[in-house]
Amino acid sequence: MTEDFNRVSLDSEVTNQLETLKRNTGLTPNYLARIGLCYSLNEPRPPNPAQYDMDGQTINRYTLLGEHDALYMALVRKRMLNDGQDPEEELYNYFLGHLNRGVERLSGRVTDLSDFEALIPEDLKSKVNN
Repeated sequence: MTEDFNRVSLDSEVTNQLETLKRNTGLTPNYLARIGLCYSLNEPRPPNPAQYDMDGQTINRYTLLGEHDALYMALVRKRMLNDGQDPEEELYNYFLGHLNRGVERLSGRVTDLSDFEALIPEDLKSKVNN
């Protein structure tokens, strides 16, 4: 599938995790999903899109990524190229793999807003504090 997708279907368990994260943090699912996507893109191994179903919530892509859609998609495409994947063939599945994995990882680490600080890499924290 090419970049021409307008809707994103999440994994059913990830949908439940987004709802729990929303209750715990007060953030909407689209913001949580964006954070999860970036968190997953920073992990060294590529995701396994096959481990996720598409039986959960369906979200409009613009609602999910907002006015920064092009930036998020460029990050995914760049990561695909780094991983030896063809963005023209597997973009949707790869994007979903990162999105689902990222929310899954957040779910195991975030119980309230203050937990997000622990997710910031130490080298970035030191740059901000200097």
